[in-house]
Amino acid sequence: MNSEQDKSSGIAAYLQLNDRQSLSLDGQWGFYADNMGAFGLKRSRNIFEGLNPVEEDRAVEYDVDAFEQISVPGDWNTQKKEWLLFEGFGWYARRLKFNQRELEELKGLGRIFLRLDGVNYATEVWWNGEKVGEVELPFLPLSFEIEPDACQAENLLVIRVDARRLPHRIPSEKYDWFNYGGLIRSVRLVSTPHEFIAHAGYHGTRILSQQSGEASVNGTYALQFQGIANGTDYEARITLPELSYTQTVSLTGDELNVALEGIDVQLWQPGKARLYAAEIELVKNGTVVDKITQRIGFKEVTWRDAELFVNGDPIYLKGIALHEERLGEEGGKPRGLEDVRALIDLAQETGCNYLRLAHYPYGEEWLRECDERGLLVWDEIPVYWEITYADARTEEIIYNSAVRMVELSRGHPCILCHAMANETWELPERKRVMGRAFDAIKKLDPSIPATAAFNAPYRDNAYDVESVGHSIYEFVDIVGLNEYGGWYNPPVKELPDARIVVGNKPLLITEFGAAGPVGADYNAEKLWNCESQKRIYEEQLALFERTEKLSGWTPWALKDFRSTLRANGFQRGWNRKGLVSQSGEKKPVFETVKAAFAKAEAALANRG
Repeated sequence: MNSEQDKSSGIAAYLQLNDRQSLSLDGQWGFYADNMGAFGLKRSRNIFEGLNPVEEDRAVEYDVDAFEQISVPGDWNTQKKEWLLFEGFGWYARRLKFNQRELEELKGLGRIFLRLDGVNYATEVWWNGEKVGEVELPFLPLSFEIEPDACQAENLLVIRVDARRLPHRIPSEKYDWFNYGGLIRSVRLVSTPHEFIAHAGYHGTRILSQQSGEASVNGTYALQFQGIANGTDYEARITLPELSYTQTVSLTGDELNVALEGIDVQLWQPGKARLYAAEIELVKNGTVVDKITQRIGFKEVTWRDAELFVNGDPIYLKGIALHEERLGEEGGKPRGLEDVRALIDLAQETGCNYLRLAHYPYGEEWLRECDERGLLVWDEIPVYWEITYADARTEEIIYNSAVRMVELSRGHPCILCHAMANETWELPERKRVMGRAFDAIKKLDPSIPATAAFNAPYRDNAYDVESVGHSIYEFVDIVGLNEYGGWYNPPVKELPDARIVVGNKPLLITEFGAAGPVGADYNAEKLWNCESQKRIYEEQLALFERTEKLSGWTPWALKDFRSTLRANGFQRGWNRKGLVSQSGEKKPVFETVKAAFAKAEAALANRG
């Protein structure tokens, strides 16, 4: 049994789902919270063998069939109160039984992959007692190949998730959100032919001419294949049925960039999503051996000096930042599409045109929803606060996370920018390590701007990112500024005199705000209540209005979210900077933001 490996990085491969035949393994799994990582230290305690302690002639200290039940997808922390603050090794076990027909369907195409849509943090996988693979790549899709002969009528799948915070990981040991551990996204078995399309990502739209939302465009399809032999026996065929467009290209290896030229389309626009069906076929000696379908859109992002454009038009970004944490008193990771849609619905009530998905990659269902709704997206890897760049393990996690995030998102028209860091500090090897990752994503997706969110100290009545001397500033195409005037520095009474310096790159306010705990006494002159939160927002919005060439702003955050750093009596383990409470109760500032977005939209329309 072996893991299908990415040749360049040695990590578990990215297998695109598209419309492939798959078997969902979501549902109830056995779970054991192991705070020592003890099982597997010696043969008598190899949990992945699934032994029955009653039937053995030696003591076996576990019983996977007696584990407590837990829902997948979902974190373990919010499924039992004893697990809330547990950060350690979580063992998942599930017995899979297939009848003959199911086995034939599973094996029928030739190859089988176990696909984990997202895990926090590190993962080890065993199938019927044999190790399939292991990887340290948080939040992003992973796939491991399982030999068809290893799939039997009865099987045991065991997955160990290591959710410890460690110095070499990203994020590291300290960060301002809750460390939800586990199989946080869906699990499935995916069938493919022996020779198949592993990845297809349309990107790189360039508008040649346009009128009233219709345009002639060029673009690029990046294709990756598995199982093919070098030679001239293979072709790739791309078809866009609605556009009566077909192109066939001969393969000379297992990767290919296909140029699409002079296609007449309706553009995908913020607030007006237009998607097209795309069919990609792998052809061998005239016979189609694999086919996938996708929904793609044509959108161009450009930037010049301090201005940002979408489809050639200037855009003012009205953003909502959030964590991937579902609404409700307990929080926790979304357990299905309905949880994701509830959060996006709430964000859209404000009139926003983009989402900042912070501070780690979200599930692909978020991108699909935003594709369909016409919402732009800032995606991000968890390079956050203090990072041990000089550790070789850290460098590889950063690099692999950046590459995998772009592989995942490259084909989605909603993507506005790829963010590589948030509020990071100058530490040894920062520029070299981050420069390598920035270089990789710009080669994969050169048409999408790279970005990062920076702190800038408040000096001489101004926030000025360019004056700080961040070593990675040169790598970003657009700049994010996190500033909390009125909450941290300066005090709210000094905000009317504050300035934001916009340099020679487009600048977004990626975080600002204040805590407003629901239920606290209203007092605009004191912090920690909804009235003072509203007052700070009003002063901040006035600051943005008088800042020339600002490209937009994003309040922090949509909803109150769990964070053990927040421990005073107003917060009690929650960051209370949300526009709504953790359960979705709207604070007064929600309407303040909604009105400001409407005002900004009207101003842009008048400008046009």
